Amino acid sequence: MQNKEILMSVDEQEKRVAVLENGKIEEFFLERNSVAHLAGNIYKGKVAQVVKGMEAAFVNIGLEKNGFLYVQELLPESLRSDEYAIENADEVEKENSSKKSIRQTKTIDKLLTKGQDVLVQVVKEPFGTKGCRLTSQISLPGRFLVLMPYSKNIGISKKITNEKERQRLKALLKEIGLPKDMGCIMRTQAQRMGKREFARELKYLLRLWRIIKIKSSRRNAPCLIHEEYDLTLRVARDFFNDDIKEVLIDNKEDYKKVMGFIKTLAPHLRRYIHFFKEKMPLFEKHDTQMQIEKIFAQKVSLKKGGYIVIERTEALVSIDVNSGSFVNRGRLEETAFLTNLEAAKEIARQAALKDLAGIIVIDFIDMQKSSHQKKVLSVLMKAMENDKARFTIYPFSPLGIVQIARQRIRKNLDSVIFDKCVHCSGIGRVKSVQTIAIAALRQIRYFLQTNKRRHLKVKVHPKIAMRLLNEDRMIITNMEKKMWVKIAIITDEQLGIEEVVFL
Repeated sequence: MQNKEILMSVDEQEKRVAVLENGKIEEFFLERNSVAHLAGNIYKGKVAQVVKGMEAAFVNIGLEKNGFLYVQELLPESLRSDEYAIENADEVEKENSSKKSIRQTKTIDKLLTKGQDVLVQVVKEPFGTKGCRLTSQISLPGRFLVLMPYSKNIGISKKITNEKERQRLKALLKEIGLPKDMGCIMRTQAQRMGKREFARELKYLLRLWRIIKIKSSRRNAPCLIHEEYDLTLRVARDFFNDDIKEVLIDNKEDYKKVMGFIKTLAPHLRRYIHFFKEKMPLFEKHDTQMQIEKIFAQKVSLKKGGYIVIERTEALVSIDVNSGSFVNRGRLEETAFLTNLEAAKEIARQAALKDLAGIIVIDFIDMQKSSHQKKVLSVLMKAMENDKARFTIYPFSPLGIVQIARQRIRKNLDSVIFDKCVHCSGIGRVKSVQTIAIAALRQIRYFLQTNKRRHLKVKVHPKIAMRLLNEDRMIITNMEKKMWVKIAIITDEQLGIEEVVFL
């Protein structure tokens, strides 16, 4: 059933993507051009320090902070030359099949030495004072397959539960001719796909790996070897499938880039991708902007009158479920059960939408019947089936608490959109000056598209004016040239920080 719409809005400072199902936002992504995005990047690094006590190494990959490489993430094959791996193929096979692999039996100082070159991939962005988390188990994701050049393991997504389908996919993988010295994982989207799609994608991934190897052999460490796709191409890779009803992109360059990418991997989907060229902003046109604003609310209302409250702390995310105004004829157990069922579905949606990660603790309303607890847990698991992040759900504790461990890769949206309030030490939140300035520029652009002006005065808060007249001056200049208008930015301390007045 084709019920998925994807909206991609791109401007000079950030890219935003909303994934909608039946008009409701299920996932939202934001990427700013001023912030480096490292997850998935592949570097040729140089070992800066080997710490035997931690069984880890710090690797210089050319960034401000060294990356962190655990011994568990170190594959000996990635440290060898291609010639060695070919000549010792049988030995490599024995290492992979052995229950005690080399990385389990040897310590970090036996595998790495200071100054040694190593090919690594970023699996986690820098967080707080910590540098990137690295792995030498390189993986190259496609739409259906994840190629693992340094592993012989063959895997199928756990979300594909049908045993016949799993066997069919294994058989297809053998038919398409995966190199014997490489491994592969079938992604969830591989379901119902045929040999032709897999063969096309495998060819693409193998070509990409050859390019990476050539670059690695010719360049000196530390250096970037392969950069992960930007937001629009990642979404095209991970979300474009036969469920798509329509894809709208409001930037010509990104539209062409996505079309070229899809032409290689899934040409039949090109007919659903369209360039949005109306004057009204894309998200406003589709009544999506209001939904985006609600993403950052701590309190989320449920249809029957209940609500959930989401609080982030330093170590975890807590979610409290409340019945609110919903009462089921005075029957407390039934009220709790029905509210919890509704909350379970919404919590799964919010986890993806807000990119909640780490330890998530859910305090459901107390239920006396174990059958009700099992049903709520089942609904939660079912609702999270399509979550792109890895997660583990733990059963109800004796206190009625459910815990979820969900993968963290990138910074969550809150840390990008909001700054900690200097007046309340981070208890409250205000939008960053950059975020408000970006919104102001969008308002100016839309005003000029809908109103013919040769001279325009824009009155804003002094902090926003400072940003517009300095960091964003070039954007305003380009707007003036493109729209044949002279824009004057005027400060007014009486205005709220998010207010924009046109004169």
